[in-house]
Amino acid sequence: MITSAARAFMRNTQVRSMQHTCRIEPYVVAGDGTVSYGDAFETICGFNSTNGSHNSGSLYETAEADATLRLPLDTYIGVKDRVTILTAYGEEIEPRMFEVSRIPDPGPSAIVADLMEIYL
Repeated sequence: MITSAARAFMRNTQVRSMQHTCRIEPYVVAGDGTVSYGDAFETICGFNSTNGSHNSGSLYETAEADATLRLPLDTYIGVKDRVTILTAYGEEIEPRMFEVSRIPDPGPSAIVADLMEIYL
């Protein structure tokens, strides 16, 4: 069993290792079926490009994803939310936009979301 002190240490270590900043726009479906995006917010994150697929942790499942995103546990993110990567290692970068492709997985120290790149 993991102690609360050990869990807090893991979470603090995870947050300190997040070297990117992203903007998240929540996916919203109105009562009449109209789709839009809610108020955007910025947060720290850890971003990692993938080769288009990766093992999702299951012996039998491979997830299709262009990237994975790690977020602090208190961040809300859902399927179809838009994520724009804004900075890397303290420097502004050419923004890249993604959509959350699977239900994000909360782990003991961070939330992990699979992303597919959006080309507008």
